[in-house]
This record gives sequence, structure tokens and C-alpha cells, in this order.
Amino acid sequence: MLVHAQQCAFWHINLQEPNDTLPNVPLGPLSSLMADDFRSAFLWHIEKHKTTTAQLTAGTGVSRDVINKLKARDGASTTVENGMLIAAYYGKTVNEFVNLEESTSSSRLSALFSLLRPEEQRLLEAQIRGLIASHDA
Repeated sequence: MLVHAQQCAFWHINLQEPNDTLPNVPLGPLSSLMADDFRSAFLWHIEKHKTTTAQLTAGTGVSRDVINKLKARDGASTTVENGMLIAAYYGKTVNEFVNLEESTSSSRLSALFSLLRPEEQRLLEAQIRGLIASHDA
């Protein structure tokens, strides 16, 4: 539970979009539209990359039931956290995922980095710093 709280705190501090970007917008209709857009993008990515449910489940940690619900039901939605994990699986931010945009190398790396456990993130950061230090040698 502590690891989950730590990961959530990291997301909220470093990666979450500010809540005040949509002032005075009714969230009910907006949420419904976003869910439809996300599901359409989800189906498009699965088809384009020939991704199986098993691959998505293993690569994201999102349950098979959630993935199958998104695939099968019109109007189905998922949590923001699951959406971020699914988008990151394809190396994209949620916005890039929904808009069917190609990701930039930095957003791709950030999305993939976020899928790692904290200890793996620290290891990767140390490896990157070592590579950079070797350039100066």
C-alpha cells in the first residue's frame, strides 16, 4: 500500500494536468465525451498494433476484465489511472493516445518510465547518469 501511495504522489506532483484548466465546464458531459474518445482510440491502437488482451494486461497491470469491458461495450470507460497506464503502454501521454498522435521521444520515455517500479526508476536514472558521465571521460 505504501508503494502505491508513493506512486500516486509522484503522479500527482509531477505528471498530472492541473484541475483548473477547465474552469466552469460541466464535467458530466465532458467525461462522457472523453470516455467515448478514449475507447475509440483504445480500439484503434489495439487494431493498429495487433495488441492482445494478455499483452495489455501483462504490460500495464490493468485487469483483463477492464480491458475486455473497454473492448466490448459501447460507452465503456475506465479510471484515469488505467487510461494513463494503457496510453503509456503505447509510449504516449493520454492526450497523444486519444488524439492518435505520434509521440515524441521524450513523452514516450516519460510514459514508459512511469510504468516502472520506483526501484527500477532509480536504477534507470543511475544508468542514464552513468552514460552521460562517460561522455565526458
